[in-house]
Amino acid sequence: MKDNYKEVFRRVFSRTPPSIKSKEECYFLYEAGFFGNKALTWNSYQEILQSGWNEEVCMRSKKGIDRKRVKYNLPMNEVAQEIAVWEREGIPESRIGFNEAMPDKKLLIQGEVIRTPNGLFFLYTTIKKPMNVALREKEERISGLNAKIILQRNLSPSSLSDMESLLQTFPNDVIEFSSYSIPVGNIQGRNTVIWEVRNY
Repeated sequence: MKDNYKEVFRRVFSRTPPSIKSKEECYFLYEAGFFGNKALTWNSYQEILQSGWNEEVCMRSKKGIDRKRVKYNLPMNEVAQEIAVWEREGIPESRIGFNEAMPDKKLLIQGEVIRTPNGLFFLYTTIKKPMNVALREKEERISGLNAKIILQRNLSPSSLSDMESLLQTFPNDVIEFSSYSIPVGNIQGRNTVIWEVRNY
């Protein structure tokens, strides 16, 4: 992992400006914590058990065209059974990522933000459901100063600072995030988790 991370890091930052061009690059940087605050994550059912986590989790496929395969809010006592179902369908556990289920009822706003020649562009939703589901139900678009204002209203100061830093580092990449009314993730004091930074 460490050697692979170094190679991915070198590749991403050899571009001018730095940019993340594949899901693989995004996964490595995300799991290494490079994007800042993130949900608690595990790479196997055994890792979850060893961590002592006993609340709901989310399962995501990392395999090719199956990457949109997601199971939300899965109770721990159903995880092993769900893994077996996915394996029978051709998705081995080694290609499944796990993260803590997020507190959807506490969602403030979530979506994708990117810099453009005319300022920020923000595709978002306030529906209190997992992002893919919420955006399908209702998506809104806002740009320029209005996008900046809505981010300032919903992100805690430390989370907003993290977002601004990523926008500066990756000026052509989309940043996907969710913000909540309570602290979340693995860094104290943040109300926002960064899911992806990408240009692919």
